[in-house]
Amino acid sequence: MKQIMTYTSCAPQDTEKFAGELAGLLKAGDVVLLYGDLGSGKTFLVKAVCKHWQCPDEPSSPTFTIINHYRGPLPVNHFDFYRLNSVEELDQLGWEEWINETSVTFIEWPQLIENQLDSYYKISIEMKDNCRHFILSKSGKNE
Repeated sequence: MKQIMTYTSCAPQDTEKFAGELAGLLKAGDVVLLYGDLGSGKTFLVKAVCKHWQCPDEPSSPTFTIINHYRGPLPVNHFDFYRLNSVEELDQLGWEEWINETSVTFIEWPQLIENQLDSYYKISIEMKDNCRHFILSKSGKNE
């Protein structure tokens, strides 16, 4: 795992700025694993990336639907595995079909899936002193 950058956000505008930098880095086929406590800003970050890419769909939390798909110049798949308890549940969803070379995939609560991926970006969000600290890393065959 190679750390790429850290970023501190103490306001929504800061997170939107980080989302813009992230959006400039990502390309079709990328998978982004989002780690952070409840309320740490995982869904807000995905919304901010979609806004940067001018997706016409309004992103929302997929906590109950498990997956949302947003159209746009760079389509986005947005998973939330918070309610899943096993790899078997993941397999029943057909999650592998959603990860493809035509879209970017964000996965909240990815603990069940991380070991099944060959390469991905990982964003850890830590809350401290009323600020969010984003740590962006990359893992993959070429790292």
